Amino acid sequence: MSNTPTTPERPTESPAAQPTAAPAATPKPRSALALWAMIAGIVAMVSAIIPGLSFVAWIPAVAAIALGLIALIRKTPRRGQALTGVVLGPIAWVTAIIVSVGLIAGISGGADDAVDDEPVAVEEAPAPVAEEPEPVAEPEPEPEVIEPAADVVYSGTGDTILQIELPAGPDSIGIATMAHSGSSNFAVWSLDANLNQSDLLVNEIGRYAGTVPFNLSTAERITALEITADGAWTVTLRDVLSVRELPESSTTTGQGDDVLVYLGDATIADLAHTGDSNFAVWSYGSSSDLVVNEIGAYTGQVRWPAGTALVQISANGAWTIALQ
Repeated sequence: MSNTPTTPERPTESPAAQPTAAPAATPKPRSALALWAMIAGIVAMVSAIIPGLSFVAWIPAVAAIALGLIALIRKTPRRGQALTGVVLGPIAWVTAIIVSVGLIAGISGGADDAVDDEPVAVEEAPAPVAEEPEPVAEPEPEPEVIEPAADVVYSGTGDTILQIELPAGPDSIGIATMAHSGSSNFAVWSLDANLNQSDLLVNEIGRYAGTVPFNLSTAERITALEITADGAWTVTLRDVLSVRELPESSTTTGQGDDVLVYLGDATIADLAHTGDSNFAVWSYGSSSDLVVNEIGAYTGQVRWPAGTALVQISANGAWTIALQ
């Protein structure tokens, strides 16, 4: 009884499975690609020979080429239609270019002819106009040169409280060139309006000759100098405009204490000093910068700050500043 039902079941299953595997629908999309390639080629060819439509004929031409190539790659049964689209596409594209160029040339030629046919208006020559004399340009005024105020010179011997007047006014920067011929201590303090000590300008033993700045702050006004000396001395007060300039890209030399003016950009400076005492260089501009502060002989390279600044050099020997 186990063999009787199995024999009829096998033939009944095979007929039921056959309808599901029918491949009849697959050739249709391939034939459709070839057909559309041919249609696109025909549309492209018709558009190419019609003026105006020739400008857009490349769109169906590209479609015909693409669809035809895809149909050929997929090996569609209707290869003739696919080949028709592939052939008509390039021909339509070339024809569209020729028709479009001819149309553009015809339009531009017609426009030029229309311009040439227009009557040209002849302008009458204007009546002569009397020429007016050209105004004589006035010479530009030369820039005003501000001369420094005259120096104020004081002299004396020994200890003194020296009442002073600055050449450029009481609120101006003071530049003092001082000399001492004694053999003992020579010290000079700046004093404010209440005779209080402000800054120690000079403190040397024996002979001295040098230049120092004072009255750099607007918070106080220097009205006197306190001089300690055992010999004859002189104090020459100068206008800041008389101070020599420290030029860019050059070398400046000096001896002892001195004051310079710098007007350039930030750069690199090579400094040297041959003395045996303190060597200090201050830059008083938008800020106060201590550039160098050494004892004895010195040689080195430092950063030089930018901007207009008063440069104070404290030294007891020869010095050199070389700006790059």
